[in-house]
Amino acid sequence: MALVGSALALLMAFTTGLTPAAAANRNDFNPGRIMSDSMFYASGALSPAETQAFLSGKVATCRVGYTCLKDYWQSTSSIGADQYCKGYNGSGWESAASIISKVAVSCGISPKVLIVLLEKEQGLVTDTWPTARQYSAATGNGCPDTADCDPAVSGFFFQVYYGARAFQRYTLNSGSYNFRAGLTQNVGYHPNTACGASSVKITNTATAALYNYTPYVPNAAAMANLYGTGDTCSSYGNRNFWRMYTDWFGSTISGLDSKDAISLTNALYADILLRAPDAGGLETWRNYLIGQGWPTIWVGNAILYSDEYYLQRIDAAYREVLGREPDTAGRNDWLNRMRTRQVSVDEIRRSFTGSLEFYMKAGGTDAAFVSVLYTTLLNRPASEGDVAAWSEQARLRGGYYVVDSIWNSYESGQIRLNRIYKTFLQRDVDASGISSWVPLILAQGDQAARTSIVSSMEYLLNSRARFPQP
Repeated sequence: MALVGSALALLMAFTTGLTPAAAANRNDFNPGRIMSDSMFYASGALSPAETQAFLSGKVATCRVGYTCLKDYWQSTSSIGADQYCKGYNGSGWESAASIISKVAVSCGISPKVLIVLLEKEQGLVTDTWPTARQYSAATGNGCPDTADCDPAVSGFFFQVYYGARAFQRYTLNSGSYNFRAGLTQNVGYHPNTACGASSVKITNTATAALYNYTPYVPNAAAMANLYGTGDTCSSYGNRNFWRMYTDWFGSTISGLDSKDAISLTNALYADILLRAPDAGGLETWRNYLIGQGWPTIWVGNAILYSDEYYLQRIDAAYREVLGREPDTAGRNDWLNRMRTRQVSVDEIRRSFTGSLEFYMKAGGTDAAFVSVLYTTLLNRPASEGDVAAWSEQARLRGGYYVVDSIWNSYESGQIRLNRIYKTFLQRDVDASGISSWVPLILAQGDQAARTSIVSSMEYLLNSRARFPQP
């Protein structure tokens, strides 16, 4: 089955549910944006089956006499809807995966977030011999370190539900809590106030919610030993949340992981700029994708609308259409017009085929012009009838009219689309792609198709295969 067909299929979901991630890089941690809102509140990020598969994949065998999270089940109560969650329909028997998935949808919190929360607070996802205390305090909600949990929220089901609900309380009633998006605030390193604090610009709602849930920021010692302990002033809650999520699901900002970002950048350079990325460029785009959470469409567009790509296309048009090297003045003029969006990167070829220079190079007659135009734009010879009809139009309306008519034909659009598919997807366009994309190309230009294809899941998967990372 083709992975790219209709236009809708090319709108990229940045990560599939169970795509393996890569080890976290401490340089990617941003205390002011621990997680993007789009990732945090993605309540449909995993299906119930994917949630179960993930939990099962974390524990091969549970110790005799213990029930691991992958095998856990309980009866659940019905809870009425309120302003924070849509309520819950209880059941006589529900697995942990079912509870996580239903709560995620009810409270509008990603099931990935809830899974990581369970691991961060009690290690429940990977523990092979979890205790009753771990289940009763599963998410740490209403459970102080020095006392038992509030009975009203104790137990696995209530912990998951009211833990997720707490995140929505922090979101919807932000003015009632300590940390708020858009403010620069002092966040302590440790419960011991003598350890000091860091001034943090909290840039989004999800990050504020995480600080309200766990009100500490990791210090330099904690970050220096990302998978271990720091010093006596280190706290680990938000560090561990970010690290665990990154290890299991990819970037907390974009959903991609570092390996994907490097593979994708290599592919974009190879397909658009026709070269390998330099070390600086590779790190810059990796940082934008992972550290800043840029969608792949932004990175693709940044390269597709770069001076380097413009100049490459300008030079190619001079050589392939006019059969000569570009003159400096003409090259600079086209570059300026592309920079200022007066023309698209493809219009230079259309303009050149309508020029007097092209006309004379073709033979200097209307018939010769039409014949060469067909082989240039449609990759086939013109019939005698085509030559006669278009020669008459050239005489009556001019060569540019003929060029525009052929360029904007469905046949020409299909040829250009197939060239784009071969460049970026290494295959011919299928029937679904033709019906979806040719009208778009004719209405918005070839760049519209390039932009969407380089941000598609098929392109990402191809990038992984073409540029695998260790």
